[in-house]
Amino acid sequence: CGFYKLFWLFFLGSFLGDITETIFCWWKMGTITSRSSVVYGPFSLVWGIGCFFLTYMLYQYRDRSDSFIFIFGTVLGGAYEYICSVVLELVFGTVFWDYSKIPFNLGGRINLLYCFFWGFAAVAWFKIFYPVISGWIEKLPICAGRILTWVIVVFMCCNMAVSTMALIRSNERSKGIPATQSWQQTMDERFPDERMEKIYPNAIKVE
Repeated sequence: CGFYKLFWLFFLGSFLGDITETIFCWWKMGTITSRSSVVYGPFSLVWGIGCFFLTYMLYQYRDRSDSFIFIFGTVLGGAYEYICSVVLELVFGTVFWDYSKIPFNLGGRINLLYCFFWGFAAVAWFKIFYPVISGWIEKLPICAGRILTWVIVVFMCCNMAVSTMALIRSNERSKGIPATQSWQQTMDERFPDERMEKIYPNAIKVE
């Protein structure tokens, strides 16, 4: 469970998590909306990073009982989601999800039901999905696999960098800060408010 495998778990977790959440929201609300964390492609970094750390921290316990993994996953998942919510709000001045209308929530950042979802996801991951996906990753040719991995690493790093700048500039526009630098002007041209609202439909600016 080294770097290459963990990165692929992050990448696949980001993609599959985005697709899963999109389908869930469509089933729940009847509309398809973007659940992506980045401006290019259907990738939810919360799911990807969660998959990365969940595997890294629980890998040594993967053969333990389902109840053990469920409890561990529930606690870790809840703590992780809470930290993500706080960090994103502090960095971007934006709330990306709000559970204040769901019972047993903590500051609208997490709620008990979704914490249980993390627990069930942990059990399903280690007992069902991880062995299969791990086998697929290990079948990649070593040389070609490493080249492909680094190509995707560069793509995701650039994707996250551009997304960060677009979000920072979006927050600046909401505060009436003019575009005086070239990167600000580029963000205004390529990622105006209309486009950002489509990518992040649930984002709420914090005054």
